[in-house]
Amino acid sequence: MSFASPRRSVGRLAGPTVDPRKPAIVMDRVTETFRLFHQRPSGLKERLYRLRRTSYTDFNALEDISFTVEHGESVAVIGPNGSGKSTLLKLLARILPPDEGTVLTNGRVASLLELGAGFHGDLTGRENIRLNGAILGLSGAEIAERFDEIVAFAGVEHLLDTAVRTYSSGLEVRLGFAVAVMVEPDILLVDEVLAVGDAEFQARSLERMRAFRDAGKTFVLVSHDLDAVRDMCDRAIVLDRGRVVFDGPVAEGVELYRQRAASHSAPRVDRRRGATQVAIDDVELVCADGEAATEVLPSANLTARIRLRALTAVDVCSVGLVISRGDGAHLYELHTTWQGVGVGPLEPGQEATVEIRFTAHLLAGHYALACSVTDASGRETWAVVADAARFGVRPAPGGAGLVDLSASAVVTEGPARRTGDGKAIPLPRPQHRQAGG
Repeated sequence: MSFASPRRSVGRLAGPTVDPRKPAIVMDRVTETFRLFHQRPSGLKERLYRLRRTSYTDFNALEDISFTVEHGESVAVIGPNGSGKSTLLKLLARILPPDEGTVLTNGRVASLLELGAGFHGDLTGRENIRLNGAILGLSGAEIAERFDEIVAFAGVEHLLDTAVRTYSSGLEVRLGFAVAVMVEPDILLVDEVLAVGDAEFQARSLERMRAFRDAGKTFVLVSHDLDAVRDMCDRAIVLDRGRVVFDGPVAEGVELYRQRAASHSAPRVDRRRGATQVAIDDVELVCADGEAATEVLPSANLTARIRLRALTAVDVCSVGLVISRGDGAHLYELHTTWQGVGVGPLEPGQEATVEIRFTAHLLAGHYALACSVTDASGRETWAVVADAARFGVRPAPGGAGLVDLSASAVVTEGPARRTGDGKAIPLPRPQHRQAGG
């Protein structure tokens, strides 16, 4: 498989066989750029006048995207609106060519990307089935063989000889999906259009895609229905502003997307309640090397550095720390007096700095810190910074969920093989404590 060409889209909507030695999909350093024109000319004369003076901005809908999908994988592409999901599917379907990089598909590709895509509104349902089947590479005999099954799945028997422009949006997407799945593609691309159908059709469509997946076919799904994503797919690619921010297990990808969405929807605000006895002047979150902790690996050693200033004479006070997920879920709380550490006595204007060191046994996601100062008993709250710092945990292979338990796997009996290279490896022996050791 060569990547010599700087810009290529190679594949086929209809193909005789699949080469099992090569991946189903390869995207290598793909960038897709659109031009956003600042002013749109109103007529031909103005167009000609502004031909050399056109003002525009280049916008990268996708930027430096690289990934490989093997045969039989079910992959979800998720992310906020405008992140490049639909553009990515259009590149895979060869609707758009890449501006930079290479797109390769290996096998027959069927796509359902837009409502009514490929349909001619003035043709009947019967004629559109034949037209779409031909576009997807079926012969006349193959279309005739599957025609009744397509009609039954779509449920449009009573409208078969009616122009498609008279169909409701739900019936239109039913017919499009029925044609796409009945041609038995090697790679199926599905955008959010299934959300248009009714509940009964959505259930049948999901069941059909499960059968498609269980048959060892490849499909790529774009959807905001995260429950369907977790049910249908075993891998998730999370896009944000045209870049891949995660590529791994679907459960971890969905959780990361949920937390990013919650974090972005609630912009950081330094919410400080009116301080009474002690004020919190500054909060820093740093890594072990002293650098600011903005994005870290799972189980990173972090330090929250909290600078206090007494407003009145204080005998002793307690500093608290709360760690929450991006969606607000409470994960951990600590107060210094719980560990037998109080701050004080402090004179008015006197400053103190408290460091709380912890290991962030967390998996991929976005997290927030809140700090507080209370009296020694914790009954009176003297100062609160509700959104003192935020940090993200980068994805790491080996686990999914909320916490990093630093688990490891070993085969203690029977053969073992290292996945990925196909080579047998010797079994690690379980360690036994010797007598007197």
